[in-house]
Amino acid sequence: MNPVLVAAKGKGAVNAARRAGAIGTHYGLGPRRMEERLSEVLRIVAPFGGVATLPITAAAVQRHPRVPARFAELGIEFAVHGYYHVDHIGLDAVVQDRHLAEARLLFESSGLPAVGFRAPYLRWNEGTVHALIENGFLYDSSQSMHWPIPPEMETDAYRRVLEFYGSLPAAEHPVLPRSENGLVRIPCCLPDDESVVDRLGLPSPEAIASLWVDVWRRTHERGELFTMQVHPERIGPCGPGVSAVLQAGADDADGVWLASLREIAEWWVARPSSTVEAAKDGEGMFRIRWSGPSGTTMLVRTDDPGLGEPWSASYRRVETEGFVVRAPSRPFIGVHPSSPEAMTTFLRAQGYVVERATDASTHTVHLHRERFGREDELALLSEIEAGREPLVRLGRWPNAARSAVAVTGDVDALTIWDYALRFAGR
Repeated sequence: MNPVLVAAKGKGAVNAARRAGAIGTHYGLGPRRMEERLSEVLRIVAPFGGVATLPITAAAVQRHPRVPARFAELGIEFAVHGYYHVDHIGLDAVVQDRHLAEARLLFESSGLPAVGFRAPYLRWNEGTVHALIENGFLYDSSQSMHWPIPPEMETDAYRRVLEFYGSLPAAEHPVLPRSENGLVRIPCCLPDDESVVDRLGLPSPEAIASLWVDVWRRTHERGELFTMQVHPERIGPCGPGVSAVLQAGADDADGVWLASLREIAEWWVARPSSTVEAAKDGEGMFRIRWSGPSGTTMLVRTDDPGLGEPWSASYRRVETEGFVVRAPSRPFIGVHPSSPEAMTTFLRAQGYVVERATDASTHTVHLHRERFGREDELALLSEIEAGREPLVRLGRWPNAARSAVAVTGDVDALTIWDYALRFAGR
C-alpha cells in the first residue's frame, strides 16, 4: 500500500494532515534537531539506570551513520525498524527476508548490533515472523496490546488505530513476552505517544503522565511488562510522563526492572535453563534445591514466617539454594497428561514448576484442561495466584522485581528529507 494511504488509514485524514503540518517542527534539514531529542531521551532514562530501545530504519542509518553510532556509544539500543518505513503487512515473506537481511548487514557494518525488530506502523504478518527467524533476530516488538482507558477519553481516531494495529486487549491477555520458534515476541503497549497526543488529544503533559502512571500501576499489579512507546520527536510533551512512570517504579517497594528490549529478550531465553527439584524430607516436608542464571529469584507461597523474606502477596523470597518447605504434597503444579501441551509451555514460561500428574493429590496445585488457547491464559494465571496452598516457583523477572518497564520509541527519520522519502517508500 502507498505510504501516504497507510498513514491516512492509521491516523485518519485529519490527524494525518495535522501530522504533516507538524513535520517542520519535529525535523530539521540536518539531524541536529533529532539529536537534541535523542539526548533528551538519554537524560530522562539515565538517572534510573536504564537503557532506551529505539528502533530505526536501516535507510536512516545508511544516510546518517554517525548519529546512531554516537548514541549507541552513549547507551541507546537501536533495533531494526525495517529497511524502509513501509507497511510490512503488505509484503510477502520473500521481500521481507531480503529487506531484513540487508538491514542486518547494514546495521552490523555500521557497528550496531541487529538483534531486535519492530515493524513500521506496528503491522506485521506471518512472513515477517518467518523472515526474522531466518535472519537470526532475537526479538520482535511489533504486537501491540492496549490497556483500558476511561470511556470518556476514547475517540473514533483511537478506536480506529487499535483496529489498524491489530491490537490485543490487555484486559483479556497477559502483557508478557512469548517465545515462538526461538524468536521472543515482546508486546508494545498502548496508548502510546501518538495516541495520547494525536488521537486522544490529552491537554497537557500532566494529563499524559497521569494516564501512563495508571497503566503502569495495573501492569505492576499483575507483574507484567509496560513497554512504553514514545517517538523522540514527541519527547517534549511526553517526557514528563516517562519520568513519572520511572519514578513510580523506583519508589515502589516491590521493585521494577527497567530494561532494554534486548535485555528482556535475553532474560526470557536464559531463565528457562533454571532447575528446581523437590525431595521428601519427612512427613509434610519437602527439601527444595534450585539453580539458575544470575538474577534468578526463588519464590515460595507459604505462611511460614521463618522462610525467606516477604516479597509480594503471600509469597516469600528465598535466597539459599537449598531449603525446606512445609507442604502436604509436592509444592509444584501438576498437569494431567491429557491437558494441552500449550498450557504446560505457557506455565513454564511464567516461572512455574510443572510436572505431569494423573493423580490430583500428588501436587498442591493440579490442573486438568480439555483445551487451552491464548484467550485462556489470563484467567489461568488469576486462578493459580488466587490460591493459598504452598507453591514453589521462579520469579518472572530478575532480582526479585515484581514487574518490568521498557522505554522505547521509533526513529522513523532523522531529517525532514528522510521523512519526505518515506512517502516514496524510501
